[in-house]
Amino acid sequence: MRAVYRKEMRQYFRSPAGYVFLAIFLFVNAFYFLLQNLLVRSGDITDYFEAVVTLEMFLIPMLTMRSFAEERKQRTDIFLLTMPIDCRSVVLGKFLAAESVFLAGLGATLVFPMILAFCGSAQPLIALGNYLGAALLMSAFIAAGIFASALSENQIVAAILSYVIIFLLWYSYGLGAAVQNEALLALLNRVSLMQAYHGLVMGILDPAGILLYAVTAFIFLVLTTWAVQRKGG
Repeated sequence: MRAVYRKEMRQYFRSPAGYVFLAIFLFVNAFYFLLQNLLVRSGDITDYFEAVVTLEMFLIPMLTMRSFAEERKQRTDIFLLTMPIDCRSVVLGKFLAAESVFLAGLGATLVFPMILAFCGSAQPLIALGNYLGAALLMSAFIAAGIFASALSENQIVAAILSYVIIFLLWYSYGLGAAVQNEALLALLNRVSLMQAYHGLVMGILDPAGILLYAVTAFIFLVLTTWAVQRKGG
């Protein structure tokens, strides 16, 4: 797994992909922090996160679309799958590499709550909930994006499929308005990533919500392993 992780990290930063992602990510986050907090003199970090989280979702496929699609297009997936490691380690290595790049960008934004605290608006629990919520939410989306990449040989197709999956995961709660069955409606509400996220950003560290993100990421990683084994076999 470590060999795959190192290989992926090298690819992110030997090509423009990692730099472009981080540049856009930091620009978008800095712009919305300026817009939602500094210019209006708001000390609530939630204002910034609520504005930026949807845009961050649209950046995730930039990280994940090449994960397996590019390997398959260049026919290097055969070499990858014949390495002396199992398929699960390959999938996990790619996931952790994409996760590391995202967390590097998110970590750089920790300066924002520090600025607010310096200005006398310290909200440690709220800030923790927002950062934890963003990290868990995007981890689930990264796993979904890697799964989408494992289904295609084309990066653009993988990105589009990622957007479809992310949309369905995020807006499953909104679909409840069209559901008449109460049991199905309750299920949609229970598995809604949006509902769990909103709880976290309010500083409510609900174990059920945290578990939901972990289970969602795990399911997509299992599906990715299955897809890679199926295509490789």
